[in-house]
Amino acid sequence: MQKKNKTKIRYSIFFKLIILFVIFIVIVNLSIGFLVSRFFGKGPPGSPEHFPNLVNKYVISSIGNPPDTNAARKFSSEFEMNIRIETSTVHWTSDESIPDIANVIRDNEFKKTENVFMIWKKSRPYFINKIDGGYIILAPWLPRDMINETNIVIYAILIITLLAALLYFSLSWIFGPVKKLSDGVKLISEGNFNNNIEVNRKDELGNLADSINEMKDNISNMMKSKETLLIDVSHELRSPLTRIKLANEFIEDKNINAKIRDDVKEMELMISELLDTYRMEKGNDKLYKLNFDLINLINKAIAKFDLNSIHVNSQFKEKIISGDERKIETAIHNIIDNAVKYSDGKPVDIEVFENSQRKDLVYVSVKDKGNGIAEEELKKIFEPFYRIDKSRDKKIQGYGLGLSLVKKILDGHNAEIKVNSKPGEGTEFLISIPVSIQNH
Repeated sequence: MQKKNKTKIRYSIFFKLIILFVIFIVIVNLSIGFLVSRFFGKGPPGSPEHFPNLVNKYVISSIGNPPDTNAARKFSSEFEMNIRIETSTVHWTSDESIPDIANVIRDNEFKKTENVFMIWKKSRPYFINKIDGGYIILAPWLPRDMINETNIVIYAILIITLLAALLYFSLSWIFGPVKKLSDGVKLISEGNFNNNIEVNRKDELGNLADSINEMKDNISNMMKSKETLLIDVSHELRSPLTRIKLANEFIEDKNINAKIRDDVKEMELMISELLDTYRMEKGNDKLYKLNFDLINLINKAIAKFDLNSIHVNSQFKEKIISGDERKIETAIHNIIDNAVKYSDGKPVDIEVFENSQRKDLVYVSVKDKGNGIAEEELKKIFEPFYRIDKSRDKKIQGYGLGLSLVKKILDGHNAEIKVNSKPGEGTEFLISIPVSIQNH
């Protein structure tokens, strides 16, 4: 156990982030240091600011004492060093930006007793040389004098871009498994328990993936146990129900006889829906696809209801499609049954039509004028055993399996179902079924 804990600490994602942060800071500092030394440094060891005495002696000897302005001009041009000469007879400068001697004397760094010294003004060094009758002020070049501001911007952008890219790819690598975890959790939420989340990492994200996989397996096992129990119980209930139906025929009281018959019928419906749902889920119930008339099928489905409460409007007199007719009828019957249950006695409208842009599909719309469905419940209505009416009102029969079976039947036919609902206004179930064959 201790070894496992050490591994977690060693490969901790937080430890990786700290290392990445330290590396990033070091690279940033080195990059900034490079830019500063490259463009703003004080120059190489041989530059005048490092050896002022030697340079000053050479300059003074080249200019002469008393100074020769022609020699000064030539020296300034050849060595790119600005010079100012101020004596009782000569006032000359190669650059007007060099402070005059009157300005220099007022500086706190001015040294009256020394013949050669350096002062700084506006972040630049100036070398003051006392000569007979005056001063020679030298302003040596600095590397920053050669700076191309455009190059600085380009270098800075390149370095920042490279560092940002490095940081991005590093963080992408560290948090890469998050997408796998997200996709895996989404599959689990959709009821897919067949795929493991593969994250080959020895950090918190790897541990999280292992925990999710373990949780998925536990949930899958519990659901399989629940399904097995439900199916076994459903099969076992059929025999007692048959005996109850038989015994009920000998009851003379018609009221009791009718109540028992209704209860048995409701239980048989629940068992049939449960077994059909299970078979569709497991793929044990094969689809027998044949050509049939959808309009005729809808008419047969609504014949089981009070026709005064259902209005049908069809774009076709006949619409031949291909599919499992029995299962499609079950799906449409369940949708109509659901609409009638929740319409509060108001009429249900059924419409069959096609879209000119999708000739390969036929649409069936079932609208009721009931109380509608709240938005937060729309995503749950196709779940097994989910009922909008939590009170289990006996007036609204069913166990929440009808719409679940509808969804599985339509999925088996590559059909889609959409639900549009507004509380207080009603609900519309819109089915789009592939035609699959040429219509007549």
